[in-house]
Amino acid sequence: MSKKEDERQRKAREEYVELLKMKQGLIEESELIPETGYAEIPELHGWAKLCNYVYHNKVFILIGAFFLAIAIFLTVQLVTREKYDLYVLVVSTSGSSELLWRYDDVEDALTMYCPDFDDNGYVKVGVNFIDLSTPDVMTEYNSAQTMKFSSELYLGESQLYIGDEGLWQYLYGNEEGLDVQIFEDLSEYFPEDELYQKTGLHINSTNLHKDARWDTCPDSINIFLRCEFDAATGNRKHADEQRERAHIVFRNIIEGNVVNPPAEE
Repeated sequence: MSKKEDERQRKAREEYVELLKMKQGLIEESELIPETGYAEIPELHGWAKLCNYVYHNKVFILIGAFFLAIAIFLTVQLVTREKYDLYVLVVSTSGSSELLWRYDDVEDALTMYCPDFDDNGYVKVGVNFIDLSTPDVMTEYNSAQTMKFSSELYLGESQLYIGDEGLWQYLYGNEEGLDVQIFEDLSEYFPEDELYQKTGLHINSTNLHKDARWDTCPDSINIFLRCEFDAATGNRKHADEQRERAHIVFRNIIEGNVVNPPAEE
């Protein structure tokens, strides 16, 4: 047996004997500290304690910081984003209605007739385009468009609709159609040849189509005013406010009253 091996065994026997003595109460555990190399961890304070905490909890801190950053970002977006003075729904049920590529111009035209309802120094008309041109085709896109339209219809965020004649057919033209009145009856105020189903005013009977640079706009494109109905699930007070705004803008359109002229180029 080598000298190194003999020394290792000797130390092992001594440690074993000391362990037995400790179990028998002959020596205290503290007397073993110098032999085993055990040292008490010093208590941390101040900056060292903070660094130690961060080190051991860095995963949770990073996750918390990530979600906090998202919350701050969303809050800033909500506070700083432009608020709409009026929210308008543009619905296309046919690929030939041209609304798909005309709604930006329609938005500019509507802005001309919209007052600064919020008194914040600028006018912003929000136009939300919904494509219902292929409702029978089961795709994720079509399902999303249908759900979006249903949500807008019942929540009442938009009280002014612009759509082709297929919009009426989509709502009422089948056995599963609605059995409530969605749009206001305008037949008392306009000639029959300017209306579709007594509720849709042809926009080419106003100057709105010219303001939208849409000289070829057909009679099939109409503007509708949504009315109150019991099945609506949105905030009634908010819907009433939006309906009042929609009536003001609608009246400005039919009277040709431009309240917010476009900036000169």
